[in-house]
Amino acid sequence: MPIVNRLSILPILLVAVFVTGCTRKIEKLSDSNVKAQAVIRFANIGGTNLPLNLGLKKGFFAEQGIDLKIVSLPNGPACVTAAASGEADLGVVGSPILVGISAGVPITIVASPPHAGENFVLISKPQYKSFAELKGKAVSPGNVGGGSSDAFLMIAKAKGFKSSDFQLVNSGQSANSLAALQAGRVEATIGSEILGVKAELEGFGKILERAEKYFGHYQHSFIFASNRFIKEKPDAVRGFLAAYRKTLEYIKAHPDEAIQFAVTELQQDEKPYRKVYEKEIPTWDTSGKTDFVGTDNAIKILKELGDIPLSAQITAKQIIDEQFLTK
Repeated sequence: MPIVNRLSILPILLVAVFVTGCTRKIEKLSDSNVKAQAVIRFANIGGTNLPLNLGLKKGFFAEQGIDLKIVSLPNGPACVTAAASGEADLGVVGSPILVGISAGVPITIVASPPHAGENFVLISKPQYKSFAELKGKAVSPGNVGGGSSDAFLMIAKAKGFKSSDFQLVNSGQSANSLAALQAGRVEATIGSEILGVKAELEGFGKILERAEKYFGHYQHSFIFASNRFIKEKPDAVRGFLAAYRKTLEYIKAHPDEAIQFAVTELQQDEKPYRKVYEKEIPTWDTSGKTDFVGTDNAIKILKELGDIPLSAQITAKQIIDEQFLTK
């Protein structure tokens, strides 16, 4: 399956939103008994996000006068598009934020999630022992222009291959791609560590490569806010980040409770979720501070991959504003 012009993806998405609109699910999860000072529509890939959902359950966002609504979207470019069209105020996503800013989308990075590095893994059928064995095979790298696609291209490039060396199949979101692997429609896919562990526990796949090995000093994920929202409601941005940090600190102090909440309330698969998060949560950085060097390196890599024009003059210092973080 040929790769389309990666730089054309975001403009097409933007036009699609303004002309036809997008269908998306909005989950109203805040406490109806609390009068909120500000509504925040938060763009998130999928409807589940442990800090957001647990923070809502505990009332941490309501304490800050925030009526938080999670806008569930299929991928990173869609989250950025929602911000561009005025359908989302804040959000958390990976490299599409940098791509969007370079294309003129009026958003600013205001914080970092607690685990912000490159966490995609290449999951293959158990019989494969090396990346090279996948040449000519059907592989699902995810949506063009998204973080998973970038991860696959970085691994391929490091191994001396091009995207045209594989049969690229877009199986949709990570869970759908994993289902395609399990059903035998593809030989490998890119997904999260949790999906890789699930494949290994159930015996239909294994983690063949970890993308972080090939990205070096790299910040993948960011929390953004639209420039309009920053201008109109700066205190709401500040309140959101204060509640978010309180939630992260609560999770670090009560990891078992948080994991059980994810399993029972968010319907997460317990064995792989617990195996990954029991190891990950203690390493979380709750400060919200963004890695400026890692962000500049991310911009450089995205230029090399063709996601950001080589002529784009953006730096971490220009696109990150940490004034809203709690001290």
